[in-house]
Amino acid sequence: MSNLFHSVRGTSDFYPPQSILFENITKKAKRIFSIFGYEQLILPHLEEDGLFKKGIGEVTDITQRQMFKVAGKDIVLRPEGTAQIARSYIENSIYKHRDFCKFYYTGSMFRGERPQKGRLREFHHIGAEAIGSNSFYLDAEVIEVAMRIIESAGIEGAVLKINSLGCVKDKDKLSSLIKEQLSLKSGQLCDDCRRRIVTNPLRVLDCKKERCRDAVSSIKIDNYLCDSCYEHFHSLLKLLSEMGISYVYEPLLVRGLDYYTNTVFEITSKRLGSQDAIGAGGRYNNLIKSLGGPDIGAVGFALGVERMLLLLPKPEEKPSADVLVAYTSDYVYKDAYDILRKLRNYGVSSVIDYKNKSLKAQLKWAQKAGIPYVVIIGDEELKKSCVIIRNMRESIQQEAAIGDFPEIIKNLTQGSKE
Repeated sequence: MSNLFHSVRGTSDFYPPQSILFENITKKAKRIFSIFGYEQLILPHLEEDGLFKKGIGEVTDITQRQMFKVAGKDIVLRPEGTAQIARSYIENSIYKHRDFCKFYYTGSMFRGERPQKGRLREFHHIGAEAIGSNSFYLDAEVIEVAMRIIESAGIEGAVLKINSLGCVKDKDKLSSLIKEQLSLKSGQLCDDCRRRIVTNPLRVLDCKKERCRDAVSSIKIDNYLCDSCYEHFHSLLKLLSEMGISYVYEPLLVRGLDYYTNTVFEITSKRLGSQDAIGAGGRYNNLIKSLGGPDIGAVGFALGVERMLLLLPKPEEKPSADVLVAYTSDYVYKDAYDILRKLRNYGVSSVIDYKNKSLKAQLKWAQKAGIPYVVIIGDEELKKSCVIIRNMRESIQQEAAIGDFPEIIKNLTQGSKE
């Protein structure tokens, strides 16, 4: 037993019914993206590490100690999707033939974090990026899409927290205000945050350690937004209220990535504990320019699929198929297999026993697996050119001609799903 292999710490296996729930969340999200006019981008898991150092920031936790690097190469497993989409947007010159675009993505992200509930080394994001506009109406759309995806998954009680960091000049002013106030409280901060006061004061606001949160909670931050950024933010808040989207204004909310400007938001749930964010996002008006592209506004979000799964009840076991084709002996197995293929050609989800079980054992298997219908073929049925269709839920059965039974089964299985 000591030779058994185990999954890498901080990663997860998804098997039925959890994998079904995972896929349902993704399918519903893609449907919502389609309604709002977002197109899918499929991007590699590997990127140059310089992309994230330039995009996210040299002194963020992600770039300093969380990226998984390929040995001997300046290549990393992607830790997030926004900088990657910006790279693709620039490299493929999308801006030269489309002045506005909306993309979505799904897939694995990787960070070398200390694994704990809600925080993994490989995790899955559902995200979106809208590039080419500074409109606060676009901010509202992105927030609405994120909230709809969470609601479509069946998650209740999610809270939208929102703030504005303002433009680059406003962020510099905010950083100075934070540095000034927290320098007086440096003894209360963790070692990392004492360094951050000098290198990146905004990161102190994002620290999850209780001692740092206590120190941050007492500081006062007012009047750092310029007139334009103030108007943008308050127009957005008014629009969200008109749309019926509830929010909580959090004046100390920042994000752990340096590219954010203006609107920032988190969607949280108290049921997740200290790692309470289901997802987050915001505006990043300078990122694309900083990576060598045009000076163009953009806004986006990412939702953590594992975080969403933690908030959903354990899904019920569902049958792997709608029909089991059962046989009475090896003599009729070939005929049973032909019946199986006919059903599948009709689009009916069907399975068969490959282990030569008795008919009684096959019926028991169907009952245990929750398969609602069994098509039985035996010597007598072959002579009469018919099959027996058994309804396992109601314990009733009927005969059907070989030529008619696929249509009958299709109607029965479709009817049971309506």
